[in-house]
Formats: sequence, structure tokens, C-alpha cells
Amino acid sequence: MSRAATPQCPLRPGDPCSLCVPGAHGPHDCQTVRLVMEDPDLRELLREKQAQWKARRQAEQEALGRTAS
Repeated sequence: MSRAATPQCPLRPGDPCSLCVPGAHGPHDCQTVRLVMEDPDLRELLREKQAQWKARRQAEQEALGRTAS
């Protein structure tokens, strides 16, 4: 039995798509995602937030690795 993949929200890194926009079936037809991706300033802000999230996640993983050894 295979499980369907849960789409991730491109605007909230690490969170699944919660279908927060009425009528959306996932990130592929979310109007909020579309608006952010079409606006250069918002897209840049999103990239900055994603980089912060990745750095925080990496630091947490490294901290876990140090406590496990």
C-alpha cells in the first residue's frame, strides 16, 4: 500500500500545505503562493526566510548529532 505524498507549503518551510486558501487544492493552485512567486520583492523575502529556516534546521541537526555521540 502506498501513501500519497503530502504537499509542502512553499511559504511556510517545513509545514505541510493546510489548504488555508479557500478553493485551493494544494500549493499548485494557491493564489497566495502565486502572488508571492510573481512579486520580486516578496519572492526575495521568501528566499531569505527559507535560508534562515534551513540554517536553523541544520544547527538543530548538528546539536542533535553532538548530543547523540
